[in-house]
Amino acid sequence: MAIISQITLFDYSEIEVLGDLERLVLALDGIDDEKLMLRLEEKRGKGRNAYPVRVMWNLLIAMIVFDHKSVASFRRELSRNYQLRKLCLLPEGDGRKHLVPPAGVFSRFFKSLYGEIEEVTQIFNDQVEQLSNLLPGLGGMLAGDGKYIDSLARRKPNQDQSATDDRSENDAERSTKEYHYVDAQGRPKVKTEYHFGFKTHLICDVETELPLAFSVTAANADERKQMTALLKTLSERHPGIISNAECCILDRGYDSTEMIKIIKQMGIAPVIDIRNSWRSGEATKQYRDTNIVYDYRGNVYYVEYDGTLVKMKYEGYDKQKNCLRYSHKGKKYRITISYDERIFLPIARDSAKFKRLYKGRTAVERVNGRLDRDYMFEEHYIRGLNKMTLMVALSFIVMDGMAVGKLRSGRTMLRSLKNTA
Repeated sequence: MAIISQITLFDYSEIEVLGDLERLVLALDGIDDEKLMLRLEEKRGKGRNAYPVRVMWNLLIAMIVFDHKSVASFRRELSRNYQLRKLCLLPEGDGRKHLVPPAGVFSRFFKSLYGEIEEVTQIFNDQVEQLSNLLPGLGGMLAGDGKYIDSLARRKPNQDQSATDDRSENDAERSTKEYHYVDAQGRPKVKTEYHFGFKTHLICDVETELPLAFSVTAANADERKQMTALLKTLSERHPGIISNAECCILDRGYDSTEMIKIIKQMGIAPVIDIRNSWRSGEATKQYRDTNIVYDYRGNVYYVEYDGTLVKMKYEGYDKQKNCLRYSHKGKKYRITISYDERIFLPIARDSAKFKRLYKGRTAVERVNGRLDRDYMFEEHYIRGLNKMTLMVALSFIVMDGMAVGKLRSGRTMLRSLKNTA
């Protein structure tokens, strides 16, 4: 299966070099929020309208773009930044008691949004569809990963206090993650991380580093089940992106025969790192009744008569016969993928192509890094799964919104074309 790099019409680094006000203009232009605004205005009815729904929505988007993790710090920014107030359509000198909306106004607006998560998520899905139209080939290489978002709370309260106190943490869960490695002396080691909070699950486009599908769960949710659900959702909502997809890159946490089969059934080549799950302790296993053996990482060897293992030369994938081709001393051999689907992938694990493609997983790591660095999830004051889902959704809406706004403005860079030249 040929993996052909598309000419990229957008690169997220184009956004990162802009100033905050420029990025806010792009975000506001790239977020189609009219349906949500109408719903919120209908809910507000004929009540007080000192700070209109559309103004509060603009302020919320600005708070995210300007990297404020608290309403208090953002209100201070608003008080001293006339251009920001003007851009958000916050009226000046109309006799209001407060130039900047009080904290309580922000709190009430947030609460009104909590019941509109479905509509907020629809804005994100519409953006992805717009990006699919603006960027031919979007999704050619997909990468997925999960990311912990730790709560500042240390544990759940003894009783669920959600009915009386929305500042308590009633939805977070505990989880552990193990890292297996070998130290300088060659001894196997295990490092364990402990988390209490939530987890985002994300699929992004490798070339543009734009989020395409996401979900938010408690920290102890099964990553593989969530990734399976995301792939199916992406297939249902954006079939064009799935039809573009050549490969899906995941780390070893998603390594399973079931995951590999699901990805292949979608017509996508799985590029997934592998865990050593061989309990027998064997270094290699024999392929059928032949002189060929393989290890758990998919390296294939020919056993000479004296017992020497010689690495076989990979010759490519035979799609018609669903097998990997190898050669040794000029003789051709075939390994049927179905013999061990977890180890033998359509893009052979021991090939240079697999190693090159797997490096694309750093794209989703960078997107997750932006959540921490640029969108302030490394240290936050968010409580509850509902609020966390809303804030993560808004962050991804801002990311994709700035991309849509920039593409609509016509100011883009041909990164891949320039690199090729």
